[in-house]
Amino acid sequence: MEKRRVVITGMGVVAPNGIGIDNFWDSLVHGRSGLRRITRFDASSYPCKVAGEVTDFDPKDYMDPKTEKRLARFAQFALAASQMAVEDSEIDFSQEDPYAVGVYIGTAMGGEDVNEIQHSIFLEKGLKRISPFTVVSCSTHSASAIISCYFNFKGTNTTIASGCNSGLDTTFLAFNSIRLGDADIMIVGTGEAPITPYIYGTFCATGFHSREVREPHRAVKPYDINADGMVLAEGGATLVMEELNHALGRDAKIYGEILGYSSLNEAHDLIEVDTNSETMAFNFTRALHTAGIDIKEIDHISAHGNGLLSYDISETQAIKQVFGELAYDIPVTSIKPITGHSIAPTSVWQTIASLLAMKYGIIAPTINLNNPSLECDLNYVPNHYVKRDIGTVLINAHGFGGRLTALVVRKFLDGVSP
Repeated sequence: MEKRRVVITGMGVVAPNGIGIDNFWDSLVHGRSGLRRITRFDASSYPCKVAGEVTDFDPKDYMDPKTEKRLARFAQFALAASQMAVEDSEIDFSQEDPYAVGVYIGTAMGGEDVNEIQHSIFLEKGLKRISPFTVVSCSTHSASAIISCYFNFKGTNTTIASGCNSGLDTTFLAFNSIRLGDADIMIVGTGEAPITPYIYGTFCATGFHSREVREPHRAVKPYDINADGMVLAEGGATLVMEELNHALGRDAKIYGEILGYSSLNEAHDLIEVDTNSETMAFNFTRALHTAGIDIKEIDHISAHGNGLLSYDISETQAIKQVFGELAYDIPVTSIKPITGHSIAPTSVWQTIASLLAMKYGIIAPTINLNNPSLECDLNYVPNHYVKRDIGTVLINAHGFGGRLTALVVRKFLDGVSP
């Protein structure tokens, strides 16, 4: 069977640096970080005190009180982002076959915020005081379930939990569902809400979280010799993915086309990165191969760039191994100094940023890059955006446990086969 082409026709975002794609993009372009000192709980005794909180999110703007009460914060983010993406796509779902519309959601932590609260109640007050909604709220599958219920989508539905790669993994799995004919439309989203006393504390305990306090917006410094770690964030993001002929049949606006992907594992260590970068380089090469394109066709790389220097150096080395001398001409950026690292949603934020870069011909900067490491010598678009025509983007995600996912997206070219 001939494989079908897959395009992106809707986007929604809830992020610390902006709710909605316009606010999100404006902050990226102008380098306005959404990282702040924690307000959700008293972090005065913590070694790390900065996070990417979504401070202007009101669930009542997106759901009724009953639904709000039943959902953990990660699922509220995912539902809100899905509403934005569906509205942005302008699809009239009353005219669609509900069995041809699927939902894939990525989350690493799920409803741990609810679990943390209810566990404390259980210890202090006993079994009878546990909320009857706890099981549903804590379930990682609650986000994909509520989105299907909300919109009456009856097609394939699942949840992916693969750490920092969850967002890109849901995207390429949805890509396969559409191109193989299992669905015509996929709602591909993420939600994460790890800014709680215990979960945030576990990230502090790893020693991988930045300890910057005086200037929170400068806490994440990818590729910089002074980088001292990542910063945890919360939020959500959703894409509407559609079979090409279906999108053309309704004269949809098309942000871009998914060409290919690759997903591998370094099989090296649960936390430490594989410093030879061989597997990541092969992952890039395989993504380009499945996309059917040459290295010369990549105009931009949306990097993982989490502010852990070993990870940043490894990513830089992999890019050099694949692209050779061309690597120095390709703009490579990390949006994490602005968004923070929200685990699952970040790679979908990267995808949205990449699609908007293609639309507007602007590459958002990697802020806080003032003293590059000697081993990080590529064009990371430091501190100020650049204008450049972008046709094809390579997006990278790199998670604990050596998880690797790369996605290739291209500006839609009518009539041109990938």
